[in-house]
Amino acid sequence: MEDIAIIGFVSKRFDRIVITTEGGEIYNLSAIMPWEAVSPDFDSGQFIPFIEKRARASGKTDGSTIWGAHLEKL
Repeated sequence: MEDIAIIGFVSKRFDRIVITTEGGEIYNLSAIMPWEAVSPDFDSGQFIPFIEKRARASGKTDGSTIWGAHLEKL
């Protein structure tokens, strides 16, 4: 996994909160790391205030999910 920092539009897609970059790349947002022994949507409520807003997301990615995601409102 590698560090990532992107700017995009946060939205809810099906049952996941995602961020879509200006280039069209879509990343799932996860507040946890993949090896943590809790549900993948654990603590995802922290992303709700960012839905339908532009934000900067940072964390670690495997290419499809930003793990340990931190969002900053722009």
